[in-house]
Amino acid sequence: MIAKNLTRCLITAALTLASATAFGQALDPTELPDFARGVRPAGMGEAYTAVASGTGGIYHNPAGVARTVMYSLEGLFEYTPSGSLLNAAVVDSRTNPVIAAGAAYSYFFGRGELSHLAGHDIRLAVGVPVVPERVSIGIGGRYLILRDSSGEKTVNIVQAFTLDAGVIFRVVDLVHLGVAGQNLIDPCDNAALCRGMAPTTITGGVAVGRETSFVLSGDVGFDLTSLEDPVLNFGVGAEYLIANVVPLRVGFKHRGAVDHNYLTLGGGWRSPSAGVDLSYQHDLQRSSEVGYIAGSFSLYF
Repeated sequence: MIAKNLTRCLITAALTLASATAFGQALDPTELPDFARGVRPAGMGEAYTAVASGTGGIYHNPAGVARTVMYSLEGLFEYTPSGSLLNAAVVDSRTNPVIAAGAAYSYFFGRGELSHLAGHDIRLAVGVPVVPERVSIGIGGRYLILRDSSGEKTVNIVQAFTLDAGVIFRVVDLVHLGVAGQNLIDPCDNAALCRGMAPTTITGGVAVGRETSFVLSGDVGFDLTSLEDPVLNFGVGAEYLIANVVPLRVGFKHRGAVDHNYLTLGGGWRSPSAGVDLSYQHDLQRSSEVGYIAGSFSLYF
């Protein structure tokens, strides 16, 4: 009887270990699902902490939703190495000039070896122009769900609420500073399944220029939860607006948790009430593979 029970325990342990190992391979850190980050920021190396505005503020710095007085609507599609994204976002900073709000929803569906993954990312952001055109602060809420349907039962890899917070200063006419904390409540409660997917980060940024002509921006931050020790993230980006109609963007970013570098490009078209944006992020450690391709259509008034 003892031998039989011991055998059962060993078999159970072996099956559990095998399952966990296989699952860990399916969620390789370099192939973790990505949710929307905005097309304009993507083209600028995601160096967006100090210049976040409109719907981009929802993802990078919630203070940014209060920087510009507008209504903004955006629809986005993105191809990523692990799957595809559909996204919609809205920001209203015009109805009430003392408080701005934004909301966004993303749906991720995996592809190929990750076709069993699907997820939802629901975000809300509120910003206040403490000193109009000079200082804005913001806070954001995020509800993240990622499910795996590869087994007999669907498993929730992540299902949790987290918070973002940030501030943006316009120091002088052409100089902007920003600080943002993202995923301040770690949404991952099982490191073997989801560690690094939505890490807690603290980022500082500086930008020089005007968004109606030329902007040069840079971000430096720390990822506090992807690995045992904090790792460095950084990015730089530039945007040049030709004839106030055609934006051209270029950037570079480094992600310390996976030690990967990315070259980013972007462009688009602008009118007083609508715009189209495109971006491409290429993983230099996987130079032979297609990177991240995103496109969006925006209305603003």
